[in-house]
This record gives sequence, C-alpha cells and structure tokens, in this order.
Amino acid sequence: MPARSRLLPLYGLLCASCAWAQSAAPEPESVGDRFARNNAAPGIMLGPWKISPSSRQSVGYDDNIAYAAGDAATASPIAGLRGRLDIANEDGPDSLTLTAEIEQTWYTDASQFDHFDWSAEAAYGAQVSDYVRIRGTLGAASAETADATTDGIVIGGSFDPYVDLARYTRVPAALTLVFDTGRWQAMLAGEIVWSDYDDRLTAGGVLVDQSFRNGANSDIRLRAGWRATPGASLFVEGGANIQRYDDASADSDGWRAVAGAEFAFSRLLTGEVFAGYAAQSFSGGGEVTGLTYGAALTWFPTELISLTLTARRDFGAERTAQDAGGTITAPVTRDSVRLAAEYEPLRQMLARAEIGWGQDVYDGQDRRDERFFTGLGFDYVFTPRVRATLDWRYEERTSAVAGDATRNLVRLGLTTGY
Repeated sequence: MPARSRLLPLYGLLCASCAWAQSAAPEPESVGDRFARNNAAPGIMLGPWKISPSSRQSVGYDDNIAYAAGDAATASPIAGLRGRLDIANEDGPDSLTLTAEIEQTWYTDASQFDHFDWSAEAAYGAQVSDYVRIRGTLGAASAETADATTDGIVIGGSFDPYVDLARYTRVPAALTLVFDTGRWQAMLAGEIVWSDYDDRLTAGGVLVDQSFRNGANSDIRLRAGWRATPGASLFVEGGANIQRYDDASADSDGWRAVAGAEFAFSRLLTGEVFAGYAAQSFSGGGEVTGLTYGAALTWFPTELISLTLTARRDFGAERTAQDAGGTITAPVTRDSVRLAAEYEPLRQMLARAEIGWGQDVYDGQDRRDERFFTGLGFDYVFTPRVRATLDWRYEERTSAVAGDATRNLVRLGLTTGY
C-alpha cells in the first residue's frame, strides 16, 4: 500500500462516510474527544477568534527507522521538536479553522534520517440554508516517513527494497455538500490530492525515480439516505476515482456502489456499516473486482470507556519500478481491521490502546502480504497548558517478496500550550 494511502487521514482531507444524520440530542462523544475538550488550553481570544499556539518536545527510540527487512534495519534514539498554531472562528453556524505545524526530528545514531516536516490546512463550514451545509478543506504538507510496504525495485528478477524514508510533498483539496431535511439526506463529496515524491534509495544502492507515484488522485462520491427512525438511517452510495501519474503506465480508474446503514442505538452503540461491489482497472492491463465492505462502530460500555472497531476492503495496486525502465502494476485486494480503546481512569489521565491486522492479496499471483500492529499510549494533564504523553507502537510485516520486518517505536513527550 503506497504511503499516500496511509497518510491521507493524518491531514483530515475528507470523511466521505461521516455521520451526517442530525438529531435533536447531541452526538455521543468518545472518551478521547471529551478528554481533549475538557483539558484544552484556554488559548487567546480576539473577538470571535480563538488562537491556540502549542509546542511539543519528545524523546524516544526507534529500532527500525525505515521499517526495512533483515540486516537493513537501522536503530537509533530519537528527539523531536514540534510547533503548532490553531486559529478557529466558530461564531454562529459557520466555522473557519486554520492550522499550521512544523516539526524537526533528529536520530542521534543515524543522522541520515534527520528530517524537517511541515503542514498547513484551512477548513471551512457554512450553513447555506435550513437544509444545506457545505464544507471544504485546502491543505499542503511536506513530510518524511517509513513506507511500511513492499515498495522497491526489481533488478534481474529479484526485489531490492527501499531502505530510506519516503519524502513527499502533497496538496489536498476537498469539498462536501450535505442536504438534510430530517427524513431525507444526500451528500456529494469530492477530493483531489496532488503528490510528488523524492527519489528513493534501495538496499542495493540504486536511486529510483518515483514518477509512477507522482501525480493527482481524484475521488467523487454521491450518497442518498432515508432516516427510518430517529436513530437509524439507510443509504446507498456510488463513487468513482481517477488516478493519474507522471508515468502513465501506473494510471488507473475505479468505481464502487454500496448500500448500508447508519445508526445510534440507545446512544451506546453508534456508527455505520456498508457493503457492495467495486472495481479498479489499470492502463497497463489488469483489473480487480469484487465485494467491498466497511464498518466504523463505536461502543460506549461506560462513561469512562469507548471502544472503536473499523474494518474495510479496498481495491488498488502495487506499482514496482524495474531497472530496465517502466513499472510493474499488480492489482491488489486490501483488507484491514482495527480495534481501539480509550479509558479515562482519572480526570487528568487518558489511556489508549489499539490492535490491528491487514492483508494484501495480489490478483493473478500466489502472493499474500500480511501486517499486524499494536500500541499503547497515555496522556497525563498537569494543567490545561501542560501535558505529558507516552506512546509505544509495534509493527510486524510478513512478505515473501520484501521480507519479514518488525518495528518498535517508543516516545515520551511534553506538550505546552497557551
């Protein structure tokens, strides 16, 4: 799975399957969201504007920085410094939020991985009429991260994996139009993401051009729904995507049609489920089709605990460069499932845990790559302006092509805000 697919959610580009059904009572709030709201720094108020600057200092250890297999793994203590600025105006039914963030990461035993990242985003929401609301986002980001996939180059029939971090620049834009009469709902959502990757280095010392990953991905979705009861809605949704790259042999087009339900049972179990059919075809030949599904469920067993289950099947491709030029495009069916828990044992403490699994099945090949991850985290608030965080994450990959790899990352941070 390309890094692009995993990182889109870090920038809040679009939640096309969000819970846009409205009701008189407020939507249930997860333990983590409530904890963040109750312990947020007061910020600086200038009329309707709230300005919230913050900074974070962190130290930790990464035992496989580039998530590489075997002897290619590189370990090092790490240190990070991040600055962030949030500006929000939520006066009345409309809202405008501006966010900017910069971060420097140092690896004391592997300075070749040192990097500087930045991101910025503007998000706007407006109530156009009693029944119509519009939302939009525009952002830009430059970051460096481990791919955690089977990306690499084929040399003489053998796979030579990347051993560096993927450095990319990305510009996302999204627009969503929601119509809701209380009984009938409709949503039209579109997004486009332009990405540009720096060249990558393999274990064999080959510098690989990334033109097969540079380009624009666009997606459009149309959903129509009917609220059967105050706590349950039924919907159908259709969508299409167009992926265009500098290397045209990596281009693809896809579509999907699904039906599902969105619900809030006794305000203890909320979320949505859907299933349907999808297809993705590739300019270089090949197509993958079949059942697609998804679920996003949150259970509130007590006021202090929330559990979230997400599962999804998508169709895509792995694009692998060759030393002779061109790329190999292999259709892939991707399944993933994740369970996350949040627990607030004290008003000033939040505990977090997650576990997940995923697999990529390659169409026409006897190949199946699997992934597993788990993690723990703790937030402790000394004052609304000062909090400490401790995070640990373990990742494991099994691949007959790229090799098996594991990664442990632990970080201790101190966040201060005004």
